[in-house]
Amino acid sequence: MKMTAGEIAKKIEKTAVPKLAYPWDNSGFLCGDEKKRVKTVYLTLDTNMYTVDEAVRSGADMIISHHPIMMGGIKKIDFNTPSGYVIRKLILNDIALYAAHTTMDCARGGINDELAERLGIIESEIIEKNDELSGCGLGRIGKLKKPMKLGEFAALVKSALDTPFVRVSGDTERMIYKAAVGGGACADLIPSSRDMGADVMVTADMKYHVSIDSVESGICVIDAGHYPTEKIVTDIFERLLEGCGLNIIKSTDKDIFKVI
Repeated sequence: MKMTAGEIAKKIEKTAVPKLAYPWDNSGFLCGDEKKRVKTVYLTLDTNMYTVDEAVRSGADMIISHHPIMMGGIKKIDFNTPSGYVIRKLILNDIALYAAHTTMDCARGGINDELAERLGIIESEIIEKNDELSGCGLGRIGKLKKPMKLGEFAALVKSALDTPFVRVSGDTERMIYKAAVGGGACADLIPSSRDMGADVMVTADMKYHVSIDSVESGICVIDAGHYPTEKIVTDIFERLLEGCGLNIIKSTDKDIFKVI
């Protein structure tokens, strides 16, 4: 028997617990009927015009996304805007949409634990702990399995995240013993990471002056990009849905940034 969209959402929520969501976030069931029977699930980092079109072509009954839509609320649906196009496509094709955003960022076994593992960070701790759920929170910090120079670690990050470039701030000859990670835009965690002893923070969307201030305060920064640090979420979704008898399709959407 096919699972319902609501039952699939509950499977995701065993890891991406709803109470982990930040107040400004829009994680959860965002569109469609939770009672809808689902055969094919489409997994994606973003819900946008490209991914929704691909989901439709794939015959998807449900989309599970990291980034939500309607983050700032919605007062009108104009089919000529990207958001209106997406909502119209979802409704016309009877596709349910569920998003696990900050819930997956903060989850035990979520994006930041996955990042730490892929980058060789061991004995990791949470940088910004959740007050309600033990073992959950934003960012991870820990020792490197093998200490190395910043330039070497940057090359490791580039390879592990399969990205064509990273932006490195700091002395590339500096030895890195302890590293912090924050998938997506987590520059706000840099001061805490520094205070917890991190030699470097791997995150995304760094601003020029924040990078300068960070290096001058004693911590290096590797901006590995928003897409590269979070695209691993589709692998996590896939693992969480193993054994459910679903047809799983992963997005082929690419990073919006290109190196020319």
